[in-house]
Amino acid sequence: MARAKRICPRPSCPHPANGRYCAEHNAEYEAKRGNYYQRSGGKVFAQTRKQWEPKVRTGTVHCWRCIELIPATDDWHLGHDDEDRSIIRGPEHGACNLKAAGQASHRYD
Repeated sequence: MARAKRICPRPSCPHPANGRYCAEHNAEYEAKRGNYYQRSGGKVFAQTRKQWEPKVRTGTVHCWRCIELIPATDDWHLGHDDEDRSIIRGPEHGACNLKAAGQASHRYD
């Protein structure tokens, strides 16, 4: 079933929004957000992930969040610290990382 159209939430924009914003404001939002490489931590993050890749694929590395083994065939993420994203904690299950992100987005300050 198709979603009902709504007006772009940007002040004084009369255009319909198909997603979060109208096409013009969505492009601005995405440009401001940056690409995956910029959001993930850049060169240091990419190098660290590349170093961990062969170790994780052996199936002998533990998830830093739940302390269980990460199976060699499973999806894995290189986890950041929950408070300081510049600190890389180590490999973790994809599900553990996404669960932590979801919980962090619902935390009260």
